[in-house]
Amino acid sequence: MWRLLAAIAMIAGVAAGIPLGALAAGADPNAKATFIGAIDVGGKQATLRVRYRCSSGETLWVSAKETKTGTSTTKLTKEGSSKIASAWWQSHRNKFTCNKLAHTGKFTIDTIERGSKGTLVPGKAWVQFCVTKGHTEKTTVLTLSKSGWVDVR
Repeated sequence: MWRLLAAIAMIAGVAAGIPLGALAAGADPNAKATFIGAIDVGGKQATLRVRYRCSSGETLWVSAKETKTGTSTTKLTKEGSSKIASAWWQSHRNKFTCNKLAHTGKFTIDTIERGSKGTLVPGKAWVQFCVTKGHTEKTTVLTLSKSGWVDVR
């Protein structure tokens, strides 16, 4: 029975776009995030405001993927869809605080990091906001994950 439950959890995680290694124990059940407003593009970087809460975390990854015309498509919600996105802006470089308290932050994304590409245009982008802690060859603990469509302006 436990193997069936584990298989269902693994399939659900893959369908949601969460890397299998991120399904390790230790996720924060009280963590949450809410996107506030639109992504504001200013030249070669953009900002997104997020209200979030997490107990622990070492790395924050923020990502926005978009089609050439800025229209939403379920294709961008799938694992590995950055390859088909016309624009993929991201960052692992933002400062953040995980101390069980609610915080509101303005986070920057751009095309500096490897794999990033294209230009964000007015429309909708698929955004992922993930906090992780710990890392080994096989395991990264995902403590906070929020994804959804956000306006780009």
